[in-house]
Amino acid sequence: MNFLLMGLPKSGKSTLFNSLTKSKKQEIYTESRFGTVKLPDQNLEKISQWYETEKKVYAEININDPETNLNFDSSKDFIEKRYVDEIQKFDGVILIIRAFKNDSVVHPYGDINYVNDLEQFMIESRLIDIQIIERRIENIKKNFKSLNKQEREKDEKNIKTLSEITSLIEKGESFSSSSFSEQHKIIVKDTFLLAKAPLVVIVNTDEEYDLDNSQARELKKLLNQDTRLLTIPLKFEEELSNMDQAEAHKFRLDFNLDNDEIKDIFPEVLSVTGSICFLTAGKKECRSWLLRSGSSAVEAASKIHSDIARGFIRAEVIQHSELLKYTNEKEAKDKGVIRREGKNYIIKTGDVVNFLFSV
Repeated sequence: MNFLLMGLPKSGKSTLFNSLTKSKKQEIYTESRFGTVKLPDQNLEKISQWYETEKKVYAEININDPETNLNFDSSKDFIEKRYVDEIQKFDGVILIIRAFKNDSVVHPYGDINYVNDLEQFMIESRLIDIQIIERRIENIKKNFKSLNKQEREKDEKNIKTLSEITSLIEKGESFSSSSFSEQHKIIVKDTFLLAKAPLVVIVNTDEEYDLDNSQARELKKLLNQDTRLLTIPLKFEEELSNMDQAEAHKFRLDFNLDNDEIKDIFPEVLSVTGSICFLTAGKKECRSWLLRSGSSAVEAASKIHSDIARGFIRAEVIQHSELLKYTNEKEAKDKGVIRREGKNYIIKTGDVVNFLFSV
């Protein structure tokens, strides 16, 4: 799964990238950077301890930090053209909005106003989507003269549906909301729209500052219902990421921060993309695998190897929490709690799965 980091210059994109990937910081990043990040998984931790496994492997996501635009100024759009082209290659976007104060770091638009920044992003993203749909409508109309009556009626119906989508986007409706009918979704299934891109918004704050409830509500009004919103002091987290665990824990206590706030990003990434993690486990290796929610056992098998999916016989499945009740795997099998499931079984978060196959 691949995520693009977006935000205005000096908003904290590279700071987040450094924290997630444990990269060394620089003043300016003149080249796009790519990194791989392990997804924390408490289920994997527990199962690997239970098996006393030799090796544990976490599911991973990939992130891209685009190069710094040294020529950006207040006359330019928040969403540069390169972003529109890039987003199409990714599974989702992590948007960083600046709320921290630092007189030595100039905000591209002058004043630090995170509500205005987010509003500007949302307005531009909707305008881009509307322009994409309008171009599609224009292309349909160009062919009208060469169509017969039946074909023309079909295209007129499509134009009506596309116009309805435009109205919904203008109102800021979420693409996953009930306002979008199945027909709306079908007609733009193969069309890139920013409204369809999974989005996590991070408000980059100072370490001693957090949004109050009224400020958070103001931001949420601007977002689609399926967008996730977090507030994290990214500079603070970047500094802690280079410390050992004990030292970092002491600093968190000093600032009344109970946990590693960077880790809060990962559940939101899974949620916004509709993804889950399932497990394969044994004495030699326990591993966490990323999977789209609602996927079948045979689709999960294909994540591991195409041969397993091709020769699928059945899946032996048990929830990790159920398995932990027993002394060992043999006892769980003897008790009959490990289920035998077919190709169409829907994999759940925390399922421990063993695939039987023959090729």
